[in-house]
Amino acid sequence: MSSCYIVTFNTHYEALLCMRSLENHEAVRTGAMSIKLIPVPRELSSSCGTAVKITPASNTAADTFNIGWLADIEHDEFFSLGSDGKYTRIEPA
Repeated sequence: MSSCYIVTFNTHYEALLCMRSLENHEAVRTGAMSIKLIPVPRELSSSCGTAVKITPASNTAADTFNIGWLADIEHDEFFSLGSDGKYTRIEPA
């Protein structure tokens, strides 16, 4: 089970474009997921940068959350953050 997802980017500009795109997504507008700009966690990169944190509204939603629609967004990598606090790199389907 994943509690949230982290999307990293090559530039701050890409992160901002992603946020604007996600703000218009139906899941965000209906409250099924929340999004937030965050600094890239140190465990993922030692360089400075901006990431987007995507949090499904409930644990049940996290179990079935499909990030495949994020594959078309310009990004560096996708990670899931498990309830154990560990990051796992994932590929959007």
